[in-house]
This record gives sequence, structure tokens and C-alpha cells, in this order.
Amino acid sequence: MKPKILLLISVLLISTAISQETVTLEVCNIKAMENYPLSRQNELLPESHDLRIKNLNKNFFPQMNIYGQAHYQSEVTEVPIHVPGINIPTVSKDQYKLYFDVNQTIYDGSTTSRQKGMEDISLKIEQKSLEVELYKLKERINQVYFSILLFKEKAKILDLHLSTLTSKLKDVESSVRNGTMLSSNQDILQAEIIKADQAIAENRISTSAGIGILHELTGLTLNDETVFLLPEVIVDPNTYINNRPEYSLFSLQQEKISASKKLTGSSLLPRLSAFGQAGYGKPGFDMLKDEFDDFYMIGARLNWKPWDWNLSRKQQEVLDLQNEIIITQKETFDKNVRIDLENKIADIRKAEELIGRDRELIELREKISKSVSSQLDHGIITSSQYLTEINAEASARLDLESHKIQLIKAKLDYQATLGNL
Repeated sequence: MKPKILLLISVLLISTAISQETVTLEVCNIKAMENYPLSRQNELLPESHDLRIKNLNKNFFPQMNIYGQAHYQSEVTEVPIHVPGINIPTVSKDQYKLYFDVNQTIYDGSTTSRQKGMEDISLKIEQKSLEVELYKLKERINQVYFSILLFKEKAKILDLHLSTLTSKLKDVESSVRNGTMLSSNQDILQAEIIKADQAIAENRISTSAGIGILHELTGLTLNDETVFLLPEVIVDPNTYINNRPEYSLFSLQQEKISASKKLTGSSLLPRLSAFGQAGYGKPGFDMLKDEFDDFYMIGARLNWKPWDWNLSRKQQEVLDLQNEIIITQKETFDKNVRIDLENKIADIRKAEELIGRDRELIELREKISKSVSSQLDHGIITSSQYLTEINAEASARLDLESHKIQLIKAKLDYQATLGNL
């Protein structure tokens, strides 16, 4: 029998260890980033950028075309002078041509180079925009995680409250039976117990819902027995550095506007290219030779539009206005961050104040508990009265733990507002 008993104990211990698995906020955030579908864009965005750069590189590849043409015209050029002994042929009115055309860009006014610079900045903007969305996910994880912590602490308080009410009800029932107390006192306590049961059930459902949401976001295996550890958070209200991804996004948008201005200026720069043409037709380049012949031509081409009726300048003025708009948005965002930080600092100080009061209350409750313990030993009070004071001390201790959670959450919110998650 002993081996079976030992095996049973081992299984129970293992089951308990599995059911009470611990989890941290950091792990939840890491797993959420891995599990969230939007995170896959981290791999897709560079691939898309590389393809666009490859397409831009093809601007310097030779551009090749094949053309064919056959036509009949009503008149052709004729030499009106007749020289004796010299036969000047007349070109046929039907003409045919098939040729191969090649154009090679040598210099495009830095357009391609600046377009690639624009693509580099566009990639950074897309990545930063993705970071903004994923940062919202982290903030959501924080909210869910701490709501679970608070629900679990609330469950302890509610269970303690129900225990106190149940104990008191037994005392009242005895007094009612003995005729020393009205039955309405019993009814009031029973109604309060029903309300306590409802609150416990509601809190349990809210806890399970929070755990379910966290499981869906992270992919972690979680249950009601999982232990959620409190993170350690340090804040320095005297140091201000705005690390929010939204703030960095504004700066990248300004960089893109600057790059757009350079690209716009490229339209006024000259362009140089080489070209070649080879073909076969009737007539060839010799218009006086009325027969099929091959032909070719090579050369260079310069294209320069030094004046565009101030179109480029107007476009740059539009970009300057867009930059001013972004500057105002950036300043507004930074000011709102500073305002939010003031609220977060107030939340931190309030939680610290509550914790200080909780500790004072616990000291008083400890003194009361020692006093009622002595009174119970001497039969001065009933056990119910003793339990009431003992539970009050326990409730004060649970309030302290709850406010500690709120303090950590307030500090984490402060860091989240700064962009330090």
C-alpha cells in the first residue's frame, strides 16, 4: 500500500505545481508580440521595400523596344530637275520598317537616387507605424494583467467578508432561537450573504474573462490557479525623455517631407541618355534607294527643362506647409504627454499616501486583535466578536496589498506614457 500512497502523493504534488504555474508581465508582452498577427509585418515590410528598390534600380537598365510599321502614302518626295544621263529614282509610296530601339539612362538628375531615399524613409515610417500599433497592444496587455491582479485580491477580501457574515449569522440564529433577538436581524444578514455570494460570482467571472483575454492575446496556457507576479517598476519624475513611437513617427514624417523636396528639385536637373537603333526596311536611311536595306544609328540625348513655370517651387511651398502642420502636431502630442504625466504622478502619490494610511491602520488593528484575543481568553466577548476584529485586521492587510498593486500599475502607466514599455 505504501508505494501506491507515495505515487498518489507525487501525482497530487505535480498536479498542484502545474495548476499553480507562475507568469510575469514581461513574458506576457513577449508572447503577445509573437502571437499577434500584425507582428508578421515586421518580416513583410523589408521584403516589400527590397522589391521596390530593385524596381527603382531597373531605371538604369537598358530600355529595349521593337517597332514595326507598314504604310502607304499618297505622295512621296520627287526631284523636279531632270539631268540628262542621270536617273534619279522615285521612292515608292508603300514603305516598310522593322527596327530595334535601345535607350540607356546615364544621368537622370538624381531622381532614382532620391526615390530610393524616399523608399528608405517610407520603410522606417511603416515600421514605426507598426510599432505604434504594437505599443497599443502592450498597453492593453498591461490593463488586462493588472485587472486580473486586482480581481484576485478582491476575491480574497470578498471571501473574508463572506466568512465574517456566515460566522455572525450563526451567532444571530442562536439568539433568535433563544428569543433574545428579532428575526429581522437574521433576514438582514442572510440578504447580505446573498449579495456577497453574488459579488464573489461576479468577480470570479470577471477574473476568468480577463484570463481568457490574456490567453487569447499571448497564447499562454493560463487558468484560475495561475500565479500572476507583480513587476518591479522604477520611475524618475525629474527626467523627461519622450520615447513614444508616435513622437518618433512625427520626426520620420518630417524627414520624408525633406526628401520629397529634394525629389521635386530633381525635375529641373538635366537628363542624359544614350540610344541606339538598328533595323531593316524599305527604304533605309538612304531615301533615294528604293529597296529593302538594313540601317542603324547610335547617339546621345540631352533633355533639360530649366523652367517649369515655378511648379517645383509651388510644390515645395506645399511641402513646407505640411511640415509646419506636422510640427504643430508633434508639439501638441508632446504637451499632452506632459499633461498625462502630471496625472500619473498624482496617481502614484495617491497610492503611496493610501499605503502609508494602510500601514497605520494595520498597526491599530494589530493592537485591537491582541486586546480581543485576551478578552476571548477571559470569556468577556464571543468568538464572533473576536472573528470580526481579526477579519478587520486581515482586510486592512489585503487593502494594503491592493494599494501596492495600484502603485505598481500607476508607475507602469507613467512609463507607458513616456514610451518606456
